[in-house]
Parts: sequence; C-alpha cells; structure tokens
Amino acid sequence: MVRNFRSPLLELLQSGNIDLCFANEDEAAELLRGEEKVGPEAALEFLGQYCKWAVVTLSSNGCIAKHGKETVRVPAVGEVKAADATGAGDLFASGFLYGLAKGLSLEECCKAGSCSGGSVIRALGGEVTPENWQWMYKQMQIKGLPLPNMRN
Repeated sequence: MVRNFRSPLLELLQSGNIDLCFANEDEAAELLRGEEKVGPEAALEFLGQYCKWAVVTLSSNGCIAKHGKETVRVPAVGEVKAADATGAGDLFASGFLYGLAKGLSLEECCKAGSCSGGSVIRALGGEVTPENWQWMYKQMQIKGLPLPNMRN
C-alpha cells in the first residue's frame, strides 16, 4: 500500500490529523525511499514528527516505538519460528491498542502488542487457536500485563 499510495500517505501524515501510526519494516523502508536516512529508526523518527504514537514492527526482532520524547525498543515474545505471519501486524496493533486503552506505558503497550502478535504466528492461517490464546495469556502474565477477560 505504501508503495502505491506513498504521496497521499505522506500528505495525510503531514496534515497532523494522525495520532497513531503502525508500520512494518518494509512499509517503513518504502516510506523513506529516496531519503538520506533510511531504516526502522529513521522511519520511527519521521513518523514521530507527525504522530503522537509511532510504532515500527521488526518481525522477530520485536518493535520500536515513540510517544513524544520517549522511545522504546521491545524484543519479540517467545522463541518460536513463525509458522505463518498472516495477521501478525493486525494482532500486534490490537494488543498495542488494548494496552493504550488500559492506560499502560509505551513499553507495556508494545509488550501487549508483541504477546498478541506472537499468538497468531504460531499456527497457519492467521487465526489464533485456543492453545495460542492460552500462550498469549501466559506471556501477558509473565510480563505483568493486565489480562483481557478470558473467553469461554
């Protein structure tokens, strides 16, 4: 999407109407195509100029995030090799937003996102299996994060 709609996306970012932006490494690289400074850190700084919260996900290397002057780097959760990355970005975003809604710190929001995103990559098909929901709850407990209501 960034490749095909780069100009309008840059205009939208620069409008000041975006509070929160998520980008994966590829999207971040495409956003800065042709710039002198490139890479996830440069993309985070760029996004942070226009958004209150900016997050760049780094696959198995976790994520980096910025809110105001605060910047954090959070490692990925778990030691598993991704079976299928389908849905990982969406689940990361949902976990991050859950943390934000709960009033967690930037680092804790990233940890919640990492737990959530990590739950979907453990199986094929972009669906979180019941066993992987349990894995996510356990990871959140280990990290000291508040748990969502358990599913029946």
